[in-house]
Amino acid sequence: MSTDLVPPTVPRPLAESAVPEGCPTWNGEQTRRWVSALPPRWLLPRLVGVRDEVVTLTLCGTAVALGYIGLEPYLAALLPLQVLWVLLRPELVRVSAPALVAAVVAVEGIEWPTLVATGVVAVASLVLAEVRLRARRRQKAYAMEAAGGAVAPAPGAGVPLRRGRFLVGWGLVAMAAGGTLTGLTSDGTAPAVGFLLAGLGLSIVVSGALGRIRARRLLAAPVPVLRVLVREGTQARTEVFAADDVRAERPLFAVSVGEVDPEEEPDGDESDEDDDEAALLEMLDNDAPGPLREAVLYGVPYDGAEVVLVSADEEPGEEAPLVERSDGPVRPLTVLPSEEALPEVAVPVQPVLRWRAGWLDALATLILVQWGVWIGWRSFTDPGNALWEQVLVGLIGVWGAARVPVKLAWRITADRSGLWINGLTKVTHIPWDQLLSARHQSLELKLRRRGGESWAVSAPGWKRLQRRRGLVHPYDRLAAQLTTLIEDPSLRPTGESEERERGRVLWPWAAVLAVGWVAVLVLARVNL
Repeated sequence: MSTDLVPPTVPRPLAESAVPEGCPTWNGEQTRRWVSALPPRWLLPRLVGVRDEVVTLTLCGTAVALGYIGLEPYLAALLPLQVLWVLLRPELVRVSAPALVAAVVAVEGIEWPTLVATGVVAVASLVLAEVRLRARRRQKAYAMEAAGGAVAPAPGAGVPLRRGRFLVGWGLVAMAAGGTLTGLTSDGTAPAVGFLLAGLGLSIVVSGALGRIRARRLLAAPVPVLRVLVREGTQARTEVFAADDVRAERPLFAVSVGEVDPEEEPDGDESDEDDDEAALLEMLDNDAPGPLREAVLYGVPYDGAEVVLVSADEEPGEEAPLVERSDGPVRPLTVLPSEEALPEVAVPVQPVLRWRAGWLDALATLILVQWGVWIGWRSFTDPGNALWEQVLVGLIGVWGAARVPVKLAWRITADRSGLWINGLTKVTHIPWDQLLSARHQSLELKLRRRGGESWAVSAPGWKRLQRRRGLVHPYDRLAAQLTTLIEDPSLRPTGESEERERGRVLWPWAAVLAVGWVAVLVLARVNL
């Protein structure tokens, strides 16, 4: 039996009274042209994820390294900051790139290789920034064309505008902290880190100021309007889709929004901020997307824009439209692996269903073991290492011994009562009514439950190769089958699994591996 896991759905309708007269739908060729105007994917800033952390750590490491080798502290910070501004604030690059060249020329006794390298960095950053800015202009033009001249005042113009205040405040704090750090010492890496912190603070201030200026312009006069579909995505951001994308397969962009009460008085208090923070934390913890809803988009969407969304409420019984204003810039999305439609899979009709670790999990375990053994063994067998380093290597090995059995021998058993998942110390039971979602995102398969800890396991994958060869990742297949069972109770198993079928706890195997690891390290140390 083949089950289409992403059937066309009926988005929650928006009351016609909330739709401006003559508002066109944004779909078809119009959205395809808008997407085609995007810059290369690697130039688009990611909303969340590992790349953000890698970029931040690389910036700090580069500034420290350049300061350590004796480069002027402000240059050691300005060079890596160019990368950040190209990705997040290309508007700044038009000023920072010439400033970088001028700063290098002003250094006495500068050698020509350094001057040439700086010029290359400045020119490259200017070119990449212009690619981003030209893409914005094309996006604006295509969105204006799609609106066809239809305009309307954005609702909530009389509500106090808080956009940018928080960012400007924190940016000024970061700039002050960076300035203080640069004054502590005149050489070494501390001044470079101080200038970097001040530069990051400047970026935050500019982001807050630009967001506030664009938000004010959005509310000052009638703006273009478009009919779209929206849903609450992951990490407290709203995803916007074409009006005809009822499968929610291709998000156009994501934006962080905050609810606006059009009836709120301009001098209204902020007594409900605690409730807003609690709701935000709940959304951040939730990786299951919300229902698809009809909406009207106020403003011209492009990379970095501010918008207002008027949509159907997420609650089925609510008839009043939900008015939301952007709390952050619009970020266009290219379709990531976790956002693609789930594959069509067959869900076998059996009294009990079982899934277990396969060859891909064995490969992931092999990578983990060889990396840990290679790093740990070299560190431990070096006679010059301190005792605390040897103890640390031993503890890391014990941690790895606890992870290996779980990666090699995990098992999921589904029966009429829910899922049974074996683990290190216990077999976890997740009733069907507590299972919220099953998603394969990046390298991780994650099962999320209501009122309990999520379960996750990871293994490598290569989406580009999978698409080219028509392959389905085992985790994609498992996530698709579990999604079917979550959404359609009639397909769930009808039998009751026996205790022996649910897998065994794995700590005995972990104990054997840990004892073996410690014994090998002790023997190796004795023989040094």
